Amino acid sequence: MLKMYTATTSQIDSPEDAVAEITAQLKDKQLLKNTFGIAACHTDYIETQTVAELRKALSFDFIGCTSFGSASNIGGGTEQLSLTVLTSDELTFASAFSREITADGYAAPLDKVYEEAKEALGGEPSFIFAFAPITTNLSGTQILKEFDRISGGKPVFGTLANDTSTDYQQGGCFRNSEFHRYKAAVLLVKGDFKPRFYTAAIAAKNIQQQNAVVTESTGYLISKINDIPLMDYFVSIGIIQQKHLAAVTMIPLMVNLGDGTKPFANSMYGISEQGAFCGCETPVGAMVSFAEVDYNSIMETCDAALKEALADAAQNAAAGIIAIPCLSRPIVISPAVNDEIKKSLSIVGDKVPFSLLYSGGEFCPVYNKQGGLVNRFHNLTYTLMVF
Repeated sequence: MLKMYTATTSQIDSPEDAVAEITAQLKDKQLLKNTFGIAACHTDYIETQTVAELRKALSFDFIGCTSFGSASNIGGGTEQLSLTVLTSDELTFASAFSREITADGYAAPLDKVYEEAKEALGGEPSFIFAFAPITTNLSGTQILKEFDRISGGKPVFGTLANDTSTDYQQGGCFRNSEFHRYKAAVLLVKGDFKPRFYTAAIAAKNIQQQNAVVTESTGYLISKINDIPLMDYFVSIGIIQQKHLAAVTMIPLMVNLGDGTKPFANSMYGISEQGAFCGCETPVGAMVSFAEVDYNSIMETCDAALKEALADAAQNAAAGIIAIPCLSRPIVISPAVNDEIKKSLSIVGDKVPFSLLYSGGEFCPVYNKQGGLVNRFHNLTYTLMVF
């Protein structure tokens, strides 16, 4: 048996009140043999030592990250601290906190943190929760690929840390009271834990029907589409009238790898004459379609993903749902930044324990033609795990 409980507070200016509110919501909950927490919070909860004080008040460990916003069934917003509690007699949990991660030296710290958690677990995990730093020179795809490699393809669900600043440089990850801007936190689960995953990114009506093929790319840089330099291709299809670089920044792509997995959203950043640097790796041969993100698309995909997840939860008597949507989604709908949280909570109600945290890049498996799981890094996507 696995149970999930949630608690949240908006007492951002008072550590004592915040801790009291969280613990009060968990006071009468039944904790089983093994318990662990997953937390998300505004950066102020780190600065005021609220997270450290919360650990003192709880009987179990937790990992987490700072976030643009978070929620549980009873409420949410940008100034929240939210806690998800997993408790089970059959499943076991173990966590670890990495050494500092750099673009030139990310593999060794990720390998070591995984091995430390695995040693504490006392065996092979069935699942990985991963929280990693967001930086300007290290892609989430690189981080995810390393976890995928070291674990032998175990499913990974999680996010890059973020915050409410304009450059996302104030946030980070934590394990209990230890916080660091450039460290990763992992939680491994051992036992029969087989969650299901759902994703929705951009509404179909917002995706161009004109497909193209990536014909030159290196890692995260797309240089040519249909054998045409990227900027010239933009001009040829009318996205821009001339080569104004700023005009195309943040245009998303829907990418189809042709391997039977669902097309995924990929944001373009750092546009230059070399091409477009993207949040996700886009190999030669991938089919791409340009897309537009707006308020209606955000609301429509939120609705679709959550209703699919809720149908699963009802059919399988799920213990809970964890949602990790991209922080770009509330930014797109600004100044109504909390509308997606409000919609999510109105759809879920009290049907099933539910938690949400906004992401700087989403780690969420997708399904291949055979129904197997493939780890994937996403942009602009509402990702869900049902278990």
